[in-house]
Parts: sequence; structure tokens; C-alpha cells
Amino acid sequence: MKRRLLLAILLAGLAGLALAQRAGWPRELVIAEVPIESAADYTARYKPFTDYLQARLGIPVRLFLATDYTAVQIAQAQGQVHVAFYGPGSYVDAIEKAKAPIEAFVKEDSIRSGLVYHSLIISKKGSGIRTLQDARGKDFAFVDPKSTSGYKVPTAFFCLEAKIKPREFFRRVTFAGTHENVILGVYNGTIPVGATWDTGIAIAANKGQIKGLEDFEVIWRSDPIAASPWAWRTDLPQDLREALRRAFLEFKDTPEGKRWLEARGLKGFAPASDKDYDPFRKVNDAIKRPECQ
Repeated sequence: MKRRLLLAILLAGLAGLALAQRAGWPRELVIAEVPIESAADYTARYKPFTDYLQARLGIPVRLFLATDYTAVQIAQAQGQVHVAFYGPGSYVDAIEKAKAPIEAFVKEDSIRSGLVYHSLIISKKGSGIRTLQDARGKDFAFVDPKSTSGYKVPTAFFCLEAKIKPREFFRRVTFAGTHENVILGVYNGTIPVGATWDTGIAIAANKGQIKGLEDFEVIWRSDPIAASPWAWRTDLPQDLREALRRAFLEFKDTPEGKRWLEARGLKGFAPASDKDYDPFRKVNDAIKRPECQ
């Protein structure tokens, strides 16, 4: 009898400790990603990751589906999203424009290029468009005005290096909405020339949508860009943030994590900080110049 009583007291104490440790935790954790793929089956594709986080944290984890980059920034600024994946440019914009109280805590570690990635301007292999001059007078597609590799970095290239204005140089300039739309549009011939990122090529290849980079002419490749971050709201409890960082960093050590990450062209996640994105703030400032508008 005494043994059972002691066990009950111990279990009650442990439960109380767990509750104390989770003081201030949300009832569910909401995560989001700026759109890089089509919305179809997004929840299903993310399920291995959300299931893993839920098991690690002990609270429900839900994916917030957004139609564009701005929706993610505003949702996190308003507290509807706790943790979000951004490109460097959209991360900086979330802080500076949406006034989101956020901080980068991990970044992607790519199989192809490690802790950096590249913006690309691509055309379809065999299209006859192999140089920027070949692309003159053709239709061109960016991703989104807040996309780092799909808009900001190529815009800085056009303005500061190539010395061209896209709306004058190309026949028509559009925004495709996602990296996947640009990649598949170029691959299928509906978009003659477009801007995207190299990791997006790897994702499309892993999904069987394309063979790989060999399907394209790379007209231009940017200098290395700091890997894309995941950012948490800074008002989340410290113990939750510590648990989140550990969970992200250790995802690669699980079988489901290794498969999920490889499908995205990643080895895993690495620690990140807000300072990692200071260099990109200079790019953000550069493209605000009148001559770059």
C-alpha cells in the first residue's frame, strides 16, 4: 500500500514538473513555410516532420498553409504562426516590414552546397536561350517580390551588374508565385526564362518532375547566399525554444527525418542566428535604390 502511494506521489510530482516546464507553451504549435512548391498535398508532404515535432514536443503541431510570402510574414507577426521557414530576404522583410518579433534559430544544410545556396536564371535546354542577350525580348518570370533567390538577388544583379531594367529588356515580366511554378514552367516551355534557386531544382528532381539541372541552361548563377532560416517568435518560452532547436538539429538522426530531408535536397539543419543575415540586409538596401525599382 505504501509502495503504491509513493508511486502515485512520484507520478504526480513528475506530472506537475512537466506542467511547470511547459508554462506558457501554446496548446498547439503552428509552423509555416513561404511557398516554394504548389499547394497540392502540402500537408501530406509535411506530415513526417509535423508528426516528429509533435512527438518530440508533446503538443499538437499544425502546418499553416499560405498563398504567398506576405501571408506568412503577417501571420507570424500577429502570432498566428509560431515558427516559420523563410528565405534570407523574406526573413529580413518579416522583421523590418511586417515587424515580426522573430529570430533565426536554424538554417538548411544542403547536400549540394552546404550552408549556402544560389539564385539561378534558367532557360530550357535546347531552347536556344543560353545567354542573357539571347533572353532579350523573351518573357521572364520571377517567383515573388519577397523571394530572395526568385526576385531580390536577380534584381540586384540586373540593376548593379548587368545594368538592365527587366521590364524594358524582356518582353513581359511576371510573378509565378512559387519556385516550383518557375521550374516547371521553364521545363514545360511555358516560361522562356525564369529566376529560381538551386535547391528547388533538387526538390523537383526528387519528386520526379524533372531529371535535374541537366534539363536547363543556367544563364546566371549568383554568389553564395546564406542558407534559408527557420525563425521562431522571440516571445515563445525559453524551454520551448531550446526543445525546438534540439528537435530540428536531431531530425536528421531519425529514419523518417533522413528521408524527408533528402527529398528536399538537405543533409539536415545547422544552428543559425540573426547575424547570419546581416550581409543580405545590404542587398535589401541596394534594391531599394530608385534606379533598381
